[in-house]
Amino acid sequence: MLVNDVDAPRLRRLASLKPPGARVLSLYLDLDPQNFATAEARKSEITSALDAAARMVDEAQLEHDARVAARADVDRARSELTGNGLDAKGAQAVALFACGPADLFELVKLPRPIATHVTLDDSPWIEPLVGMVREPRLAVALIDKHNFRLFHGNEASLSELDADAQELRYPDDAAHPSRRHRTATEQEATYHYIEAGHALLALLKLRGYDALLLGAREEERGAIREHLHPYVAERVAGAIECDVSSATADDVRRAAGTVLAERREARLRDALGRLKESLGRGERAAAELGPVLEALNERRVEILLHERGRAQPGVVCPQDGWLGAPTAETACPVDGTTLEPREDILEEASEAAVLQDAEVLELDGHDHPDLGPHGGIAAVLRF
Repeated sequence: MLVNDVDAPRLRRLASLKPPGARVLSLYLDLDPQNFATAEARKSEITSALDAAARMVDEAQLEHDARVAARADVDRARSELTGNGLDAKGAQAVALFACGPADLFELVKLPRPIATHVTLDDSPWIEPLVGMVREPRLAVALIDKHNFRLFHGNEASLSELDADAQELRYPDDAAHPSRRHRTATEQEATYHYIEAGHALLALLKLRGYDALLLGAREEERGAIREHLHPYVAERVAGAIECDVSSATADDVRRAAGTVLAERREARLRDALGRLKESLGRGERAAAELGPVLEALNERRVEILLHERGRAQPGVVCPQDGWLGAPTAETACPVDGTTLEPREDILEEASEAAVLQDAEVLELDGHDHPDLGPHGGIAAVLRF
């Protein structure tokens, strides 16, 4: 089972951390088993990343105290990650954030591979995590009159559960062995659907899931949904086509991935539609970098949209996080602090969006050219 330690509260906490006079080490390690299947390969990757972090600290123009603290962070990371200290069970990658003066040393397991990378900055580098926080915990139920199979995990990894496990069974299930019959009357089929509904509610309580996909014949879906608890029914995110009795976990994962990709595409189209409509009315929307950053500074953003791979140069205030487009101004208009230039300010923009509970949507400019006329960035606003 893949593990995802990224949630919205953790992301907001990391995004808000800007320790004065200190630097934060952010270290991402790719642990994709296709590339790092052996302990030796993983050890080599970790050592290379830690050596890069040490060089980065030595080459940075840091004040004495900040340099000493950053070196201590690298030493602690080396101590924790080498040997048998790294617990990466269930992870395809990990992110480590360290800053001794801020009492920060945090290892985050990630559910998908990410290129090994090291940064040393005035705040944690969380941009790679923004998309992961929205990956739903997933349940898939394959149901017909004779079978009930249950899967749990996420889009990248689904594991089949024992649908007859005691903690999932209906209280008087033993009196109704309908699951074990190759034929079923309408009454037995109805009870079978009730059993499945109870198991799905029990799974929601025990493990939780954000989205539920149903694999069932179209003519049976209505009867099945009649017996779902409202808490379960509100999580139904679509239907998949799979053979209920013979589909493998990989078959189910691929089918689920197709449905979830379609939902993401629909969500993106909906957001772009709202953006176009709001821009047409001249309200609750911002287009191009300057107006978007202004809306982020005012905490008015509901959805931040940007093109993948298009850099957005800008300036940032290291004290209060104020964001600005490239400008001749050298001082923050809020507190007068000297502004720092950024070749790409999207990381800071994404962090600002996360802190105000905004959704961040990244799109492909070729498939969705809608943002092209707006410099590759726009936002739907709350007010």
